[in-house]
Amino acid sequence: MSVAGIRFDYIHAERLGVPPPGAQLQMNMQVMIEGERAVKRSGVTEIPFTVSISSAPSVVTVTIRGVAAIQGDVDVKNLPPHVAAPIMQAALFEAALIMRELGFPPPLPIQPQPPQTPHYA
Repeated sequence: MSVAGIRFDYIHAERLGVPPPGAQLQMNMQVMIEGERAVKRSGVTEIPFTVSISSAPSVVTVTIRGVAAIQGDVDVKNLPPHVAAPIMQAALFEAALIMRELGFPPPLPIQPQPPQTPHYA
């Protein structure tokens, strides 16, 4: 089973105000993968999802709804990480672009990775 495609059906973002000076925004994110509403069509399972992001203080909100097309047999009640991860990754990338256009930082802070030393066997 693999993710064949991700389609966004609904994207809504709203700037509700300006953050107070010196305030640090807390981003709250909720991801719902709705396996009970999955539809199977000719070997492809379409699973709806919703990603909601809001801030505290309440100055921005983003909602993204869409469908992930999964090829092969999949247990929609217990999605494996290699199926759930691309859904969240695509939605968060889209949310980061939208939030940048509204003048806010990405919903998840980008943390630099420490340099890794190569391991040879």
